[in-house]
Amino acid sequence: MSKSVLMVVLACMIGSAHAHSTLPAMNSKIAYTETVDCGSVSLIDIFRRARLWVSQSAPDNKTLVDDKETGDLVTQGHITITIPRSENNAGGVYRFAYVLSVECANRKYRASLANVEYQEGNGGRTVPLEVFSQKSENKAAAAELDAKLKALLADLQTNVKDYKPF
Repeated sequence: MSKSVLMVVLACMIGSAHAHSTLPAMNSKIAYTETVDCGSVSLIDIFRRARLWVSQSAPDNKTLVDDKETGDLVTQGHITITIPRSENNAGGVYRFAYVLSVECANRKYRASLANVEYQEGNGGRTVPLEVFSQKSENKAAAAELDAKLKALLADLQTNVKDYKPF
């Protein structure tokens, strides 16, 4: 009886040790977040500017949350990246989905890009960015996506914080 208990305990320890070595890569979600102080701008104006920016910069985005009372805006969108063929890269067209959350409060907003996933084919399976970017043949696309996501947040800041009223 004690041998079987010992075997179960050892099996659990080996299984948990193996799980710990592989899970961090799968659990470490890649996300882009920035908090921006907008000076004396009210919550409703920050929210309005963010909503206006989304409607102009990404009209195909699907709005998931649009609550002016709480200042929460969440949209789901896509970015397509084309990598030209080269000596070192086969090239290709890559389509990524993302979720953009904008939380407005206390004259600031926090923008987060999360749930970034590579979409295989038209409506095919999705691969989390963490997994996609680990493959060496995807490094160029992952680097280009990184630049585009950072540019998206910079453009949001330009159009919310540095908004030019008419």
